[in-house]
Amino acid sequence: MATKRLILAVAGSGKTRYLVENLNEHERILIVSFTNTCVDLIKRRIISKFGFLPGNIRVYTYFEFLYGFCVKPFTLKKYRIKGIIFDPPPDFTTYLPNSDINKYISTNRYLYSSRLAKFIEFENIIEGVQSRLSTFFDHFFFDEFQDLGGHDFNLILQLAQANTNCLFVGDFYQNTYVTSFDGKVNMNLYSNLDDYCNRIKRSGITVDIQSLLKSYRCSPTICEFVRVNLGIRIESHREDVTKIVYLTDPESIESILKNSNIVKLVYDRSNETSFYSKNWGECKGEDDYDNTCIVLNDTTSKLFAKGKLQTLAARTKNKLYVALTRTKGDCFLIDNSHIKKLQ
Repeated sequence: MATKRLILAVAGSGKTRYLVENLNEHERILIVSFTNTCVDLIKRRIISKFGFLPGNIRVYTYFEFLYGFCVKPFTLKKYRIKGIIFDPPPDFTTYLPNSDINKYISTNRYLYSSRLAKFIEFENIIEGVQSRLSTFFDHFFFDEFQDLGGHDFNLILQLAQANTNCLFVGDFYQNTYVTSFDGKVNMNLYSNLDDYCNRIKRSGITVDIQSLLKSYRCSPTICEFVRVNLGIRIESHREDVTKIVYLTDPESIESILKNSNIVKLVYDRSNETSFYSKNWGECKGEDDYDNTCIVLNDTTSKLFAKGKLQTLAARTKNKLYVALTRTKGDCFLIDNSHIKKLQ
């Protein structure tokens, strides 16, 4: 009987490593992740494990999987589809009923990426895709599961009903981006962890919150800060002590800002800062920072001073969690208002 499992991991716990460790050269395995960067990383790790990319393992980006594996075999000739586009569908401004093909396909015959999952339902080919999964693959691995949104989340739960072993990994609190928004479909999916887990369990998928609970990247110091201030459960494989320091002294702040070896992570508009920086959510997936400097925006700074960071809006709290957990070494916190005084 096929097994179905979602591992809810923490930042730096080795989600991709875990998937690669479960690969072999004799079973047919499909791996899906979102970006080209993630797919390239997975392929490099597979080659590092085996010395080459085995023919029994297929690695796709999510939209390659949707279009090439799920949609194209069933509808290419019917609609003479040319490919997919990432433009917003027209009924983002003008309503179209679900039964209108123009809701899914542009006038020049490209499928809208945000409607691919709904299009599969529209064409009534879900059972066909399930059959393809069962026929061609023994295992279906999905990396960065927390980035599924809208109709995409519904689709993957349906595809998990195929007679194929499913192993999904993701970090609920790294949900800073979703594959698509479509009206009110799953708009509150990531509002509550318990509700999210129960929704997945009802689909017959086991939810594992223990296997990847400890971070290799983050020290116990960073993990404790995240637990206490954000209310997010994360532990560390490490035993060393690092620092997390809130700076107010102008000289110390200026020194940090000028230190090119310390990445500066800001809430947004990193392109407008006078120093090199990245946005909190933009650095998700990156693992090459030793010391970091996190610039707190006005709202976050006020709540931090009151010890109420847990009350941040979910998306903002998740982005701050992403920023904090990039840190391998020391972390410096700076109020944006202090930076403005130096400029």
